[in-house]
Amino acid sequence: MPAPPRFSNEGLPAELTSFVGRQAERAELRRLLGRSRLVTLVGAGGVGKTRLALRAAADVRDAFPDGVWWVELAQLRDPGLLAHLVSATFGCPPPTDQSVLETLRGHLAQKQLLILLDNCEHLADACADLVDSLLRGCPGLRILATSRESLRIDSESTYVVAPFPVPAETDLDGVDVSGCDAVTLFLERARAVRSGFDLTRDNRAAVWGICRLVDGIPLAIELAAVKIRALLPADVLRLLTENTRILRRDGRRVPERQRTLRACIDWSFELCTGPEQRLWTQLSVFSGGFELDAAEGVCGASGLAEPVLDLILSLVDKSILTLEAGPENARFRLLEMLRQYGQERLESSGEEAALRRAHRDWFLDLSTRAEAGLLGADRRAWLSRLRRDHANLQRAMEYCAEANDHGRGLALAGSLHRYWVADGRFDEGRTWLARFLDHGGGSIHDRIRAVHAAGWLATLQGDPAASARILRQGADLVSETHDLSASALIIQLGGMDALYTGRSGAIDHLEQALAQFRVAGDINRQLETLALLTVAAALSATPETARAYHAECAEIAELQHDPCLRSYTAWAYAVATWRAGDPEAALSIARDALSATSSRSDQLSLTLCLEAIAWIEASRGRHATTAVLLGTADRLWARMGTSTTAFPGLFRFRRESEADSRRVLGHHAFDAIWTRGTELSLEGACACGLGDVEITPSATATVDADGQPAPVIGVAAGDRLAAAGLTRRERQVAGLVAQGLTNKEIAARLVISLRTVETHVQQVLTKLGFHSRGKVASWLAGQHAGGT
Repeated sequence: MPAPPRFSNEGLPAELTSFVGRQAERAELRRLLGRSRLVTLVGAGGVGKTRLALRAAADVRDAFPDGVWWVELAQLRDPGLLAHLVSATFGCPPPTDQSVLETLRGHLAQKQLLILLDNCEHLADACADLVDSLLRGCPGLRILATSRESLRIDSESTYVVAPFPVPAETDLDGVDVSGCDAVTLFLERARAVRSGFDLTRDNRAAVWGICRLVDGIPLAIELAAVKIRALLPADVLRLLTENTRILRRDGRRVPERQRTLRACIDWSFELCTGPEQRLWTQLSVFSGGFELDAAEGVCGASGLAEPVLDLILSLVDKSILTLEAGPENARFRLLEMLRQYGQERLESSGEEAALRRAHRDWFLDLSTRAEAGLLGADRRAWLSRLRRDHANLQRAMEYCAEANDHGRGLALAGSLHRYWVADGRFDEGRTWLARFLDHGGGSIHDRIRAVHAAGWLATLQGDPAASARILRQGADLVSETHDLSASALIIQLGGMDALYTGRSGAIDHLEQALAQFRVAGDINRQLETLALLTVAAALSATPETARAYHAECAEIAELQHDPCLRSYTAWAYAVATWRAGDPEAALSIARDALSATSSRSDQLSLTLCLEAIAWIEASRGRHATTAVLLGTADRLWARMGTSTTAFPGLFRFRRESEADSRRVLGHHAFDAIWTRGTELSLEGACACGLGDVEITPSATATVDADGQPAPVIGVAAGDRLAAAGLTRRERQVAGLVAQGLTNKEIAARLVISLRTVETHVQQVLTKLGFHSRGKVASWLAGQHAGGT
């Protein structure tokens, strides 16, 4: 019998435009196709599933003697004709006494080939049945499918195709935007319609903004780029911001569902069930994503036909919702184009007002719970949650302003006081508080709390005129009530204002406020006031008096079952100890405070700790460390919209420590090390502050915190060692390994057992992913050369 004829390799359409990026995706698909007989690419409409699948199929052509074959399903509406279409693609003989499927299986049974089934979503059930049958009867067959949802059969491997990543950079100086695949795609498609178009200093921000606004979706980028034929990038960005219907493709041969992004999204909407469509529109009320509890709280009471969780899972399966795994909880997001589409539907459904109110109420409740939680054991978790939902909190306040519900707006803004302080969002907090206070409304209690919050933020930004005005406003409000706690808030604010402006009377005001908070039983406000009193005492002529306030704070920490609460006054107590003449004890206290603060992700406290350690280190002659820490602190102050000049009592220590360090190091060396500090990650800065990384102006031998000779590990290397999870001792061992010391020599140097050294070395190799000691040495050398 003659051998059966081999199929040709001409089953894939030719590419008419360049293929951009996706190198990692292509490598992963090659791996999946090597181990799985069915691989399904899933993702939102316009994300580039077809182009990626075609390129992946072309990549593996040589592995299939009988070729790779493309079957396009977008135009097929009758699931009963699916087998007929696939059969026609292969030119199968017409069935006689068999069904079309049986004939197709017989035809492919001995072949080694790959079928690319493109656009399966509207025929998902029929495709699942066909694929399952073919794979069972054709052992040499593999299938690559594209769909907005998986086929859900046993042999399937699913690969989620994400949009091009577009980092959310706000400052583009020094950023190579042309290295971003999204920008590259925009440029190539723009040049196709406007010869000579290129990225310039004038247009790169707009090009970057376009790519960000459309969430890196390739189809949307291509549709936007075509408009460069007649518009500037800034014009396209403005029109996109106003109305996404500018995204239209005018090609005569373009499938209707890809002619506009709108049609592509319409297609996705039609594939959803009624309850799924309704939840999609309701979820558009969120901004920047949401978590399950928020979705159930906002949408759960709207009479949906199915549980919110079930519908969310269905929308994830259909690539409408994107799942973003986080360190705490899973988070869901509608791509911006899908969110805007849902918002249009919501506006025409008659449900928008009710959903916006429900959204506002849920996030008001969240912020109220967070206000108390931010002074407890779960502070880090609450800060993280508020950061994740920052856009939703903004949207809730926007609704309060739009609906003239200034009372609830005031309550919401006031409850975010500690969040704005901890995260350094001074400008934002002041803007919202002023907006609601100026319009009136709200209870006396809420207005006093809002004035108190606004006064804190104005004082921290060094705005004495605004602080004085807010204090007068608070005094007028207090005169209308006999609430002891409300009165204490304004007295405390007066003490804080005196403290940070350098006027007298700070301690008297704060002591009076503390007494009233004690009578009222307000533990959280007592803690706030004790923190301010510790600072005031530390800066006074008798810094030793800070001990009593710090001790009382420790008592509250024990009462609240949260020892980390003590860190709120620890940085100031460290300054007091330093000023009392004990820099070694002060450094230990400050480092403990930094360690506790960095684990709680509090930007303001962290910055204050870095400042305090920098001053102490300058007095100990460690001027390079001072320069690095001041550089990092200055970057953090700038991000918060303030600086140490806003606090005259603190600024003199900053000025003195910088002057001493400049005199010892020289201006050029100081500026170079300071600049390096501005570039450090927070992890790297904390490692420097904790003494885990030695900072030296030159590559000379250093001494570790135990007085032992230690390796010179540059800032960049130490930063990355810390990021890799190495403990302080493991970082010491890594540096000694890099110097070529044996385990026995390391044990003698560090005065630890040989077995302990062996354990540390193995941990270093494991965490860094190396198999030899030489790799550690070469890696550290490279880091030192590149960034120290």
